[in-house]
Amino acid sequence: MSARRYGFEPGDVVAIPFGIGLSHYGIVTASGTVISNSRKHGGVVEQSFHEFSNGKRVRLCERTDALSGNAAVSRARRAKGKPYSLKESNCVHFTRWSHRQKPTSIQIASATARSLADMVFGYKR
Repeated sequence: MSARRYGFEPGDVVAIPFGIGLSHYGIVTASGTVISNSRKHGGVVEQSFHEFSNGKRVRLCERTDALSGNAAVSRARRAKGKPYSLKESNCVHFTRWSHRQKPTSIQIASATARSLADMVFGYKR
Protein backbone atom coordinates (compact mmCIF):
# COMPACT_ATOMS: atom_id res chain seq x y z
CA MET A 1 0.00 0.00 0.00
CA SER A 2 1.47 3.36 -1.03
CA ALA A 3 0.44 6.91 -0.21
CA ARG A 4 0.63 7.86 -3.89
CA ARG A 5 -1.70 5.02 -4.77
CA TYR A 6 -4.34 6.73 -2.64
CA GLY A 7 -3.78 10.18 -4.14
CA PHE A 8 -1.62 11.70 -1.41
CA GLU A 9 1.20 14.04 -2.43
CA PRO A 10 4.54 14.88 -0.76
CA GLY A 11 3.98 17.28 2.13
CA ASP A 12 0.34 16.31 2.64
CA VAL A 13 -0.70 16.07 6.27
CA VAL A 14 -2.63 12.87 6.89
CA ALA A 15 -4.37 11.50 9.97
CA ILE A 16 -5.60 8.20 11.35
CA PRO A 17 -8.17 7.88 14.14
CA PHE A 18 -7.35 6.54 17.58
CA GLY A 19 -9.23 6.70 20.82
CA ILE A 20 -12.44 8.69 21.04
CA GLY A 21 -12.30 11.72 18.77
CA LEU A 22 -8.49 11.77 18.57
CA SER A 23 -6.19 11.47 15.56
CA HIS A 24 -2.53 10.76 14.89
CA TYR A 25 -0.93 12.99 12.22
CA GLY A 26 1.96 12.59 9.82
CA ILE A 27 3.59 14.04 6.69
CA VAL A 28 3.54 12.09 3.40
CA THR A 29 6.88 11.83 1.53
CA ALA A 30 7.64 11.50 -2.20
CA SER A 31 8.56 7.85 -1.64
CA GLY A 32 5.13 7.16 -0.15
CA THR A 33 6.28 6.85 3.45
CA VAL A 34 4.90 8.90 6.36
CA ILE A 35 6.96 10.83 8.91
CA SER A 36 5.30 11.39 12.27
CA ASN A 37 6.07 12.12 15.90
CA SER A 38 4.76 9.19 17.85
CA ARG A 39 4.62 8.49 21.56
CA LYS A 40 4.41 4.81 20.69
CA HIS A 41 7.75 5.00 18.84
CA GLY A 42 9.34 7.48 21.25
CA GLY A 43 9.75 10.30 18.75
CA VAL A 44 9.92 11.25 15.09
CA VAL A 45 10.00 8.21 12.80
CA GLU A 46 9.54 7.46 9.11
CA GLN A 47 7.30 4.49 8.33
CA SER A 48 5.73 2.83 5.35
CA PHE A 49 2.23 4.07 4.60
CA HIS A 50 0.93 0.65 5.68
CA GLU A 51 2.73 0.80 9.04
CA PHE A 52 1.48 4.34 9.69
CA SER A 53 -2.14 3.50 8.83
CA ASN A 54 -2.12 0.27 10.86
CA GLY A 55 -5.20 -0.87 8.93
CA LYS A 56 -7.14 2.31 9.67
CA ARG A 57 -8.66 4.78 7.22
CA VAL A 58 -6.25 7.59 6.39
CA ARG A 59 -7.71 11.02 5.80
CA LEU A 60 -6.18 14.07 4.17
CA CYS A 61 -6.04 17.19 6.34
CA GLU A 62 -6.63 20.62 4.88
CA ARG A 63 -3.45 22.53 3.99
CA THR A 64 -3.40 26.06 5.35
CA ASP A 65 0.06 27.14 4.22
CA ALA A 66 1.86 27.92 0.99
CA LEU A 67 5.06 25.99 1.79
CA SER A 68 5.94 23.48 -0.92
CA GLY A 69 5.42 19.82 -0.09
CA ASN A 70 9.08 19.00 -0.67
CA ALA A 71 10.16 21.77 1.74
CA ALA A 72 7.82 20.39 4.42
CA VAL A 73 9.17 16.86 3.90
CA SER A 74 12.74 18.16 4.12
CA ARG A 75 11.96 19.86 7.45
CA ALA A 76 10.21 16.71 8.70
CA ARG A 77 13.20 14.51 7.81
CA ARG A 78 15.55 16.82 9.71
CA ALA A 79 13.54 16.08 12.86
CA LYS A 80 13.85 12.29 12.62
CA GLY A 81 15.02 10.85 15.92
CA LYS A 82 13.87 13.81 18.02
CA PRO A 83 11.93 12.75 21.14
CA TYR A 84 8.18 12.88 21.66
CA SER A 85 6.65 15.22 24.23
CA LEU A 86 2.90 15.49 24.72
CA LYS A 87 3.03 19.17 25.69
CA GLU A 88 5.84 20.44 23.46
CA SER A 89 6.45 18.04 20.60
CA ASN A 90 3.53 15.79 19.70
CA CYS A 91 2.30 14.71 16.27
CA VAL A 92 0.33 17.91 15.66
CA HIS A 93 3.19 20.15 16.79
CA PHE A 94 5.44 18.20 14.45
CA THR A 95 3.23 18.50 11.35
CA ARG A 96 2.63 22.21 11.98
CA TRP A 97 6.37 22.80 12.56
CA SER A 98 7.16 20.94 9.32
CA HIS A 99 4.89 23.41 7.51
CA ARG A 100 6.34 26.42 9.43
CA GLN A 101 3.19 26.94 11.48
CA LYS A 102 2.74 27.45 15.22
CA PRO A 103 0.72 25.19 17.56
CA THR A 104 -2.93 26.13 18.04
CA SER A 105 -4.82 26.68 21.30
CA ILE A 106 -7.10 23.75 20.38
CA GLN A 107 -4.03 21.54 20.11
CA ILE A 108 -2.82 22.61 23.54
CA ALA A 109 -6.28 21.96 25.05
CA SER A 110 -6.42 18.56 23.34
CA ALA A 111 -3.01 17.59 24.72
CA THR A 112 -4.16 18.57 28.20
CA ALA A 113 -7.31 16.46 27.84
CA ARG A 114 -5.26 13.48 26.61
CA SER A 115 -2.88 13.83 29.55
CA LEU A 116 -5.77 13.77 32.00
CA ALA A 117 -7.35 10.78 30.25
CA ASP A 118 -4.03 8.91 30.36
CA MET A 119 -3.75 9.61 34.09
CA VAL A 120 -7.31 8.48 34.82
CA PHE A 121 -7.73 5.59 32.38
CA GLY A 122 -4.14 4.58 31.65
CA TYR A 123 -2.15 4.93 28.44
CA LYS A 124 -3.80 2.97 25.56
CA ARG A 125 -2.09 4.16 22.35
